[in-house]
Amino acid sequence: MKDAHRLYKNDFQRRGRSWSECLKAAWSWERDAVKTREEKAAKLDAMIAASWAAHNARKNEFEGLSADAVSWAMGYNRGNGFYCGD
Repeated sequence: MKDAHRLYKNDFQRRGRSWSECLKAAWSWERDAVKTREEKAAKLDAMIAASWAAHNARKNEFEGLSADAVSWAMGYNRGNGFYCGD
């Protein structure tokens, strides 16, 4: 309602519109603003969910590995024939 009053009072923005036309314009602006806010919030929620999924995937990357598999991958138990750069 405040936007409709501002629009109606300002001669430059009014451009010969009646009060009802200003009110309709203000309501359409508010509908668009609400839609944009909801889209931004949904996009932000999706981005946060994807970020947490990636974080959990990185965190659980080595969860299923046994100590033997890790030591074999690091080059131990191979008779020191695998140089790892130490």
